Amino acid sequence: MRYQPTPAQARIISQARETLTRQCAGRYGVTLTPEPELPPLGPKNTMDWRYGIHDRELTARRGYQVDDAQQARYDAALRAQAKLPRPSQDTAVVVSGTRLPPDVLAATSPQAQKGIVAGKPVPDGGCGGEAQRTLGTTTQGVSPLVARLMTASYPQSMKEPDVKHVFAQWSACMRERGFHYDAPMDANDDPAFRPSPEGVTRKEIATAVADLDCREAHHVAEVWHTAETRLQDQAVTQYTAPLAADLRALDHTLTTAQRIVRTKS
Repeated sequence: MRYQPTPAQARIISQARETLTRQCAGRYGVTLTPEPELPPLGPKNTMDWRYGIHDRELTARRGYQVDDAQQARYDAALRAQAKLPRPSQDTAVVVSGTRLPPDVLAATSPQAQKGIVAGKPVPDGGCGGEAQRTLGTTTQGVSPLVARLMTASYPQSMKEPDVKHVFAQWSACMRERGFHYDAPMDANDDPAFRPSPEGVTRKEIATAVADLDCREAHHVAEVWHTAETRLQDQAVTQYTAPLAADLRALDHTLTTAQRIVRTKS
């Protein structure tokens, strides 16, 4: 859906939010060190695996799992992140305000619990809240309406006659190969194929390869995507005015974020 930021735009909004939060925290004598960005893991974007697996080389090695080298890099980055120095308890109030989990707030100083750090009141929602208000978004530029429509169109698309028909074709194709699933994502989400220390089993790889063969034979992703796009186009027509307002708000957020990032550099 064209009413949400691209991955590149989302990064700019995130960078601007971090910059504003750090600048605000400095007013309270707090130096925020940005955590290193974690390496990518899994789908390249929100659409990459929306209709299931499609990379034959990866499927033949990993079944339904993410690339092993990618997973290793991500796990190593998480371990390195866990070793970074932890900020003081009051820093949580500076960043997020006093609306914290009770145990977290209880660990801060008496003044911080009242929303005061370094003798000054913390903004509502902390420096993060102040940054969000400056950017005009609390959701990284994705409006609640857009998120709701994107979420709703996915299960709705599976009820469309052409999608139900192609799922039946896929299911019959899988049965011919000895695998019994009603719909493609049933195989993808099979609990037997969850990540485990033992690694990927032969059964998972065999199932995933058959799944991919049947998807390709009956053009499952193409039919499914066409149906969901049709539903989203209908939603755009239904919500023309609020979506136009959301797009204007996104443009404002991006303009503000780009200015902040440029000024920082």
